[in-house]
Amino acid sequence: MEKFFRCVLKHRRIVITVFLIVTAICLTLIPQVKIDADMSDYLPASAPSSQDLQLMKDVYGNDIPDARIYVTGISLPDANNFKNQLEEQAGVISVTWLGDQANIALPLEVQDQDTVDSWYDGKGYLFQAVFSEDVDQSQIDHIRALAHQIPGAQTVAMDGSAVSNAASLADINTDMSRIMLIAVITVLVIVMLNTTSYLHPIVMLITIGIAIVLNMGTNIFRGTISSITQLVASVLQLAVSMDYSIVLLTNFGKQREKNPDQFEAMVQAMAVSFPVILSSAAVTFFGFLSLAAMQFLIGADMGIALAKGIVCSFFSITLFMPCILYDMRNAVEKTTHKPFFKSFKGMSKVCHAGAIPALIIAIVLAIPAYLASDSVSFTYGESSNLAPTSQVKIDSDLINKAFGESQTWAIMVPEGHWAEEEDLIDNLEDLPTTKSILSWSTIAGTAMPAGVGPSSQVSQLLNGGYSRIVLTSKIPDESKEGFDLVEYVRDLLSQHYDGDTHLVGNNVSYYDIRSVTSSDSMVVRMASVLAIGAVLLIMFRSISIPILLVTAIELSIWINEAVPYFTGETINFVAFLVIDAVQLGAAVDYAIIYTEDYLKRRKITDKTTASVDSVEHTAQPIMTSSSILIVACLGIYFSVSSPMIQQVGMLIARGALISVIEIFFVLPLLFRIFDGFVRHTTWHAGFYMPGQKKVKEPRPTRKPQQLKSR
Repeated sequence: MEKFFRCVLKHRRIVITVFLIVTAICLTLIPQVKIDADMSDYLPASAPSSQDLQLMKDVYGNDIPDARIYVTGISLPDANNFKNQLEEQAGVISVTWLGDQANIALPLEVQDQDTVDSWYDGKGYLFQAVFSEDVDQSQIDHIRALAHQIPGAQTVAMDGSAVSNAASLADINTDMSRIMLIAVITVLVIVMLNTTSYLHPIVMLITIGIAIVLNMGTNIFRGTISSITQLVASVLQLAVSMDYSIVLLTNFGKQREKNPDQFEAMVQAMAVSFPVILSSAAVTFFGFLSLAAMQFLIGADMGIALAKGIVCSFFSITLFMPCILYDMRNAVEKTTHKPFFKSFKGMSKVCHAGAIPALIIAIVLAIPAYLASDSVSFTYGESSNLAPTSQVKIDSDLINKAFGESQTWAIMVPEGHWAEEEDLIDNLEDLPTTKSILSWSTIAGTAMPAGVGPSSQVSQLLNGGYSRIVLTSKIPDESKEGFDLVEYVRDLLSQHYDGDTHLVGNNVSYYDIRSVTSSDSMVVRMASVLAIGAVLLIMFRSISIPILLVTAIELSIWINEAVPYFTGETINFVAFLVIDAVQLGAAVDYAIIYTEDYLKRRKITDKTTASVDSVEHTAQPIMTSSSILIVACLGIYFSVSSPMIQQVGMLIARGALISVIEIFFVLPLLFRIFDGFVRHTTWHAGFYMPGQKKVKEPRPTRKPQQLKSR
């Protein structure tokens, strides 16, 4: 590899130019990547609600109502005109209001009051709309402005999945800017404190920034990515990839102490760093890729993006960073400073003294933490991802106060079976949660031929051999009542028809998401453990070391995931599912750094000395990387508007902190306790044995932490 790296460094200008050209191309591709904020789009094709929704779109050409618009202070004629205006707007497929349920030519006082109250509360009128999938915030704002122009209009409120998705997509750029700004500041400060040149963090940020752009730009080949992936992938790539750049910087500093020729020192640093970075990247790569084992396709969406990001970071750090660092060697030399942290010996003594209490606490917490992590309450829908201060949340509360919480579903049954359909509708009307039912039989009667009614109305209810029933129920979004109702309606359909019935609605999708993800947690956990365990097995040529490392990290994951249960917090299922792979993939890097140093020292000294000294000598790279991850993710928690992304940030930050504690306190003790087991199950371990003469570790002329450029 030395010959290859010498060639790379010799032709560094070509390498830098190629990276910059590809980065520029990817930069232009980033805006072309489509972002999807609708989690129901990531249900597997085998999910009933996914199949039913696609069939309904194929047959009727539209979805069920996904937006509510409430306008107060307007007259009935103006409300009717507004309905007609809405239908003409871009992105609006259809609109339903009071005039579709009652004869507005007659006084409202003489009509069915339950029907009237569902659409008019004495202050304003409610409109339900079906928006196109690509509706954006500018179109939502235009409709809001249009409503404000109605004579007498006072309050305009809009909510629904289409409105919340548009708002989420509009907030992505703002949230991304905040996330990256915090991440950049975090890296600048922490890396500067842990290296000996003010330019080192600049070099690292340029390198990883290029890797992030490469990753984001190559998402164009995937067509569409989720809004969650768009928000968290970059900062996770930056935080995790810091390990690799720190390894290269540290080894370059060590080689500089041995060889005054900076070119040769860099070549040697590249050669020494490559297997370490490759092993660490492989572990993280497979940890992230294990998310693709989820049935819920958001796992594959995020897992592929994160794994691809690791590949981009690997090549950027092993090829681009040495070239730019060597080219900037004179500037680096001029901006050197004394190390802020000179020794971690005191920390190693504290970790050694607290190891036994830490292990006892870990053992006591293990089973309760595991059981609690499997008992956390989850949320699944868009409403749980709305910030309390967001306009959509405020509007939703206002509409719910006026008309109550409601969910609209669509039921498709075979056309022409009127007796069964009437019986089904009677059963649905008897439900205490039913607010209204719209079908051909309820508005025209089964005796009226379909050809007599208005073609637009007929096509929305009778089409393709199906009769569509629109059921509006008084149930909260993604509630237990809603999930129970899904089961009841599906059972009711199976009682009345021999198949070929379909049910579509937000709560129906959430029900299927819950069913799909109930097994995904264990699948992801097992896939990530097996994948990372296999890489560690090959890397260390040991059976016992992967067991010790994965056990320590899995325990930290259980403790992290148990916290929401004991605090009574409800967690978004996406945030909870990704933490298994993300925390395991990130924390195993710290474990690898410690274990490699420990195994080298164990060959020249006893187990106690080796374990304590390894904490001292690996504290700086581990603390640097983990503190970046912790601070950056806390920055996400406090800066973004999305509650779900906030939860991801807090889970990762807390998980990284717990993992570091496990690595420094528990893992060294495990190596001491199972020293014999490790020795006998590791290929050519070569451990120092009692009675054998100790080999003194050669002391460098300058401490490894001091990475001055000559």
